[in-house]
Amino acid sequence: MPKNESAGPVTMVTGGAGNLGRAVTRAFLEAGHRVFVPLHKGDPHTLDELAQEFSGRVDTCFLDLTTERGAAAAVREAVEWTGRLDSVAHLVGGYSGGVLLGDTPTDLWDRMMDLNLRSAYLVARAALPAMTEGGTLVFVSSRAARESRANNGAYAVSKSALLTLTEVIAEEYGPSGVRSYAVLLDTLDTPANRASMPDADAGSWIPPETVAAQIVRLCSGSADEPNGSAIPVYGG
Repeated sequence: MPKNESAGPVTMVTGGAGNLGRAVTRAFLEAGHRVFVPLHKGDPHTLDELAQEFSGRVDTCFLDLTTERGAAAAVREAVEWTGRLDSVAHLVGGYSGGVLLGDTPTDLWDRMMDLNLRSAYLVARAALPAMTEGGTLVFVSSRAARESRANNGAYAVSKSALLTLTEVIAEEYGPSGVRSYAVLLDTLDTPANRASMPDADAGSWIPPETVAAQIVRLCSGSADEPNGSAIPVYGG
């Protein structure tokens, strides 16, 4: 039977239709949130099952969050839908690597900065004025921000810069009640990763549901980590 509730906190989950995104979207819905998901590419019906199960509590739009106009429109539509915005879980990102820094093409470098850093900055810049009563932003970084950076320079730098962005938001907006966190992820246990790395030991990979639970906890307002923290979510 569909769960139809019009009340509850409002969270925007960017990248909320991907492998991790669907787990995060579901976790927020199960925690009583209303969830707004900006979509860019892919199947427009990816979230139909969740929209049916949680009737009236999921809304989507199609926008490119690496553009200033797209990020601003996403926040505007989220606020127009419910009249408020309590938290943002920014999952948009990508990986490309396998080359030395000196061999890294400029377009690869720019793509990593656009996907992993520029999109986070634009979404945060648009969302912060809407969080008039405080709120939480959670960004998805990577273990590569702190270690094993060789041959992953562009990716590692973009994910490391994301940690600084997290800290800047906490320092500037913490006094206004805004909280900002980053989660550091290792390899996710997804069908795509299993297919691309069939010989790897998936036993140490992280289930998306584990990451989702951490993100929801950070957005609950009861997290005891200092504002601006980076929280590792690694496998075994």
